[in-house]
Amino acid sequence: MNVIIPPKRGDKGSSFNRLVSYISDREDKPKDDDLVSAAPRQNASRTKKAMFDRLVDYADRNVGDNRAVVITDVFPDGRQRLISGGISCETNCFSWETSAAEMNMVAAQSRRCQDPVYHFILSWRENELPTDAQIFECAEHCIRQLGMEGHQYVTAIHQDTDNTHCHVAVNRVNPITYKAAALWNDADTLQKSCRVLERKYGFIQDNGSWQWGVNDQLVRAPFRYGSAPQGTVPLQVYSNTESLYHYAVREVREKISELIESREITWRQIHLALHERGLGLREQGEGLVIYDFLRPEGPVVKASSVHPTLTKFRMEAHIGPFEGPPTFEHEEWSYGISSYYQPAFELRDKDVRFDRRQARAEARLDLKMRYKRYREGWEKPDLHVKDRYQQVAARYQAMKADVKRSQHDPLLRKLLYRVAEFDRMKAMAELRIELRDERQALAEKGLLRPLAYRPWVEQQALRGDVAAVSQLRGFVYREKRKERTPNGGFDRLIQCGQRRFSR
Repeated sequence: MNVIIPPKRGDKGSSFNRLVSYISDREDKPKDDDLVSAAPRQNASRTKKAMFDRLVDYADRNVGDNRAVVITDVFPDGRQRLISGGISCETNCFSWETSAAEMNMVAAQSRRCQDPVYHFILSWRENELPTDAQIFECAEHCIRQLGMEGHQYVTAIHQDTDNTHCHVAVNRVNPITYKAAALWNDADTLQKSCRVLERKYGFIQDNGSWQWGVNDQLVRAPFRYGSAPQGTVPLQVYSNTESLYHYAVREVREKISELIESREITWRQIHLALHERGLGLREQGEGLVIYDFLRPEGPVVKASSVHPTLTKFRMEAHIGPFEGPPTFEHEEWSYGISSYYQPAFELRDKDVRFDRRQARAEARLDLKMRYKRYREGWEKPDLHVKDRYQQVAARYQAMKADVKRSQHDPLLRKLLYRVAEFDRMKAMAELRIELRDERQALAEKGLLRPLAYRPWVEQQALRGDVAAVSQLRGFVYREKRKERTPNGGFDRLIQCGQRRFSR
């Protein structure tokens, strides 16, 4: 099975009415047993007025509406399954006929959500025939994984095409909190859900961004590269040392892919990318090989085995005849070697590294979920500003009333009014300063507004959270990688006499 997220309208004007009408009304699709006639087929209008009129006709049970709705199952949690016009549907709204209106009313409670309609499609292979119950359960699982459990939704199964598929329309606005669900990375989340559902119900695993790896773990689907050259794997197994091929793949394959995708690749850039990792590129026979720059007489690896595009024939067709590497004699920042091949070192246990990496990834995911719950449960501190202003105003209003009742001399009464008004203005100014100090104190403690992800992680790290410490270490590594960019070395100079050397 696979997932499809149809493109949305550019003006953010997606309509629940049109979507529900489309996925539940298939009368304009010809059936297999329909008779072919010369008379043109009249399709139902899809304008908002026509759809609303059909909805009112059905609600009033008018004779003109022939689309029968039969409720087949009702669940304790409010879900109901039904057949509308021959289409199996499911919704958790009060009724199928008013589902679009219900979702519109809930969406209207959120002023910030401009486009509350979320629509995705789950599709199965031609040779797979899932049951209606399995399809509805798959749709519910995907909705939960997107973080929209409890949101209003409508699911309809279409079996009038080669592939059985279902349309799922979900209201992003929560019917209780009226907050819109954040759908960042939704396609990736749905892809992962498809792999889980395929294994649960025995469907054929489809292509996607995730796949099942070793130890029944979901891993990213890798780019399809060729297998390692013959002899490199036994070398690592029996000698417990890393081969030149595996070192080159680990260090430069991704960098070469980035250069090729940039479409501004040159022979000089390729040589510099390899030289930074202690490798070199040269001609040998009719092709190209990668060698250890510090040990040129040592073993070599075919360049095409490291990256399938790095062949002499393909590269010369795009960037011209082969050019040798620079002499690397001048002192330039780009000529530095950050790492190099060490054949004498023992190979690190990759299984242990993989287990640790998986544990760190799970801990970071749990950390992000905790941060999400923190953001959802955060409430702004109530300083009771309005009540405090009203108390000050009421106090001096009562003072003026007492003056009016006790003082009969007009001049003295007017003077006391002015004194009370001056005291009121003074108290209001003091209250404003007090509120400003309270807000400043809350801001210094990070309580005035919800913390961003990194400050929140820093607080968790100070409390001894292992996952937060690991995440902070990742932030530092990322900053160090950014500092190694080409523009990062020209602002640090050491002046010695009249000459300057880059550090």
